[in-house]
Amino acid sequence: MSKGITRELTWVITSVWLALFIAWMTDWWMATFFGYLLFYIARQLYSIYRFELWMKGTPNVSYPPGSGLWGELGYLVSRKQRSLEKHADLQFYKSEQFLAASMTIPDAIISLNESNQIEWFNNSAKKLFKLKHSDTHRKIENLLRHPDFIQYLKSGRYEKSVILSSLNGIPRVFNLKLFPYFQEHKLLIVKDIHELYNLAQIRRDFIANASHELRTPLTVLNGYIEVMMDGQEPDSMWVKPLEQMHNQSERMQSIINDLLTLSAMESETLVGKEKTVPIAPILKKMEQDATQMSQGKHSFRFELDESLALKGYEEPLKSVLMNLISNAIRYTPEGGQITVRWYEDAKGPHFQVDDTGIGISQEHISRLTERFYRVDTARSRDTGGTGLGLAIVKHILERHDAKLVIKSQLGKGSSFRCDFPRSKAVH
Repeated sequence: MSKGITRELTWVITSVWLALFIAWMTDWWMATFFGYLLFYIARQLYSIYRFELWMKGTPNVSYPPGSGLWGELGYLVSRKQRSLEKHADLQFYKSEQFLAASMTIPDAIISLNESNQIEWFNNSAKKLFKLKHSDTHRKIENLLRHPDFIQYLKSGRYEKSVILSSLNGIPRVFNLKLFPYFQEHKLLIVKDIHELYNLAQIRRDFIANASHELRTPLTVLNGYIEVMMDGQEPDSMWVKPLEQMHNQSERMQSIINDLLTLSAMESETLVGKEKTVPIAPILKKMEQDATQMSQGKHSFRFELDESLALKGYEEPLKSVLMNLISNAIRYTPEGGQITVRWYEDAKGPHFQVDDTGIGISQEHISRLTERFYRVDTARSRDTGGTGLGLAIVKHILERHDAKLVIKSQLGKGSSFRCDFPRSKAVH
């Protein structure tokens, strides 16, 4: 029992005994009873009145606003109020701290409500877009009128960002990304990636130019090696060295071709209108190539939906299909089985290659699409791998809004699946 209830009960018992004593002394029992009842009710109403004034914050109302139960209740409310005020002050301090930190971030940040109206912006956004306080509640479409951004905003698909080569007349490369949060609100973050983009472009140009320059002398060397091989007797001591030189030159030629393909993918040279690509007939032709490449060492099973085609670019897609099939052949031991599937489900079209090969450890799977990354360098060289195939596959799939899903278990085989969006399916 709380102290307030104890004091109230003590007051009631004492007052009742006093009233009984007065009634006994005067012999006015009924008058004393009604008098005591009126006094008790008036006392409670007065305490309620003062408690209400105190809760409203009326000046000159002392604390506690009553005695007994009402005093205890006032104390508890006051203590809870102080706790809430302390918590509110702490939250306000954290909010101010967060806003101050956001103001110092070099990236432009703009908060948008569910109607894409500006709610808040930091100093970087203020400088970049020349914003004023009066721009609050202004629609972002009226501020950023670039067609690519408008399309990105209305698409509702914010997993990827949009890159603009200029922004509000500023000839620099910017990365814009929207992050949905709290009941359809969005956070727009604008990064200036001009220097990084230039460095990446320099790297791509260097790789492309170096590959082009290496191709001509390598072709000449390879030609002379083939001539020398044709002029050797079968038992000549130069047969084996020349064969090794020929194999390595062909491997270098393969690396150069992959580098040029990867450079083309990164340089966004996929131009022109997408066409309907008949995947099933292409895979039927590749089945013959795969059988020849395997030299009878593997068994193949092709499960193809012949009524399903794909909207995209034919030559790059052929590169994806052949890369994944050749990888399965290259890393599956003799006697293994390779299953190639082209099918569609509720999520969209899928191209999948399953094998019973050597498999891949889990720690390597996340890095397989990095250029020149090899799980086993010695084995990759023996099998003719360049370390660029899956990097090429990744870039081509990204251009088709698709993704590569890899599942593997060491010693039991691997599964490589290309997931295309439903919008790319053609029946």
